[in-house]
Amino acid sequence: MPELWTLDHIRAMHGVPADLDLSKFKAATLIQIAIGEHQVQFHFHPKCSISVEGEWELRDSSGSLVDEARDTNAERDAYRLHVILGKTVGSFSVSAPRSFSLHFESGHALTVFDDSKQYESFSIQPGDIYV
Repeated sequence: MPELWTLDHIRAMHGVPADLDLSKFKAATLIQIAIGEHQVQFHFHPKCSISVEGEWELRDSSGSLVDEARDTNAERDAYRLHVILGKTVGSFSVSAPRSFSLHFESGHALTVFDDSKQYESFSIQPGDIYV
């Protein structure tokens, strides 16, 4: 029989913690982006992922905005996240309690924000981290 999940299995919090461990993403390659009605998922090799229900933005090496979360999918003509597919994470940074960023070797930076005190903004696997 499968194990039932309890709150003891999940590290849930509000605000991005200063000690958020993103080391699993260093040298990981983004292999898939899944776009849902209320969520964008970023899947990396080796196996780790980020599911974002809140705000995110992608900037290029000059700092120009490439793409960002919007209120609804109907507000946009296209996503431009595909430019980081196949790209490798070179480093990361944490700006607690507001956000964290993955910095790709291409110069792109994906920033994920904790923009809600009421709802989940993102989750990270493995690790069962929910913010």
